[in-house]
Amino acid sequence: MQQFKAGYIADSIAKIITDYKANLNIENAEHKRKLDQINGLLQHVSSFDVDFRNVNYNPDFRELNPVLATLNNIITRGLPTRASILIEDLFAVINLTEHNKDVYEFNYPFLKGENEETSKEKLENRFSVIFELLHIIEPNLEINRQNYGGNPGSNLEWQFLSNHPFLKQILESQRDFSTINPLLAGGRTVDFCFTEPYLYRDEISKRTINKGTIFEVDGPHHLLSEYKNYDVNRDDLAAEHNFETLRFTTNEISNPSKNYEALIETEIYKIFAKEL
Repeated sequence: MQQFKAGYIADSIAKIITDYKANLNIENAEHKRKLDQINGLLQHVSSFDVDFRNVNYNPDFRELNPVLATLNNIITRGLPTRASILIEDLFAVINLTEHNKDVYEFNYPFLKGENEETSKEKLENRFSVIFELLHIIEPNLEINRQNYGGNPGSNLEWQFLSNHPFLKQILESQRDFSTINPLLAGGRTVDFCFTEPYLYRDEISKRTINKGTIFEVDGPHHLLSEYKNYDVNRDDLAAEHNFETLRFTTNEISNPSKNYEALIETEIYKIFAKEL
């Protein structure tokens, strides 16, 4: 399995994002957070995985055919880069965007009916819609247990997912814990995991880091003292790598309480739930 990046964006959408970002002050902590969120989302939706199955394939990009190397540079430039003229023309024909009016370059910067005088309030509203839609999820998709892509280890885990159907599309099932923190090896897994698509930076090193949430569905045996100690150790190891662990009991899942609902309905999960 190897991850690659490629993506295209319509000029009209890119302009809204660019104009919005231009109004942000990176010295302002909240503005900086928003900037990292949108940049992270754009990188996230431009990423895809290729599974080479049983083939041990690790391409060396330094030895690519020059034609392929050039194509790679074109489609990965910008992440996402500008869409094809054919696509832009199609959007214009079906009245989603304005036609190209520039004499010296191809440029489709406006949604239908918009112009340079777009107000700041309208720009923010437009951006808010785009920001939410970049949290990609398939609307109205019904997933039963037979066609679920993950592997819930128990009926209780499946009930946890069914209480919030959008989770079936965004959570990774049975992730190896060592991919979160290598100190816990031995093939141990987490019930469900979600890595946020936003950019975060370590306050000291300023390096980009991942943040995420581990969802553990705890059966009655987790009330035993030996399990409690082990769970605390796991949670601490996850926290060392910026993963918060949320644990849910049988009672909470069977009878969702306000506290259980509140844990799920944080900002990013509310966006995904809204999109579904």
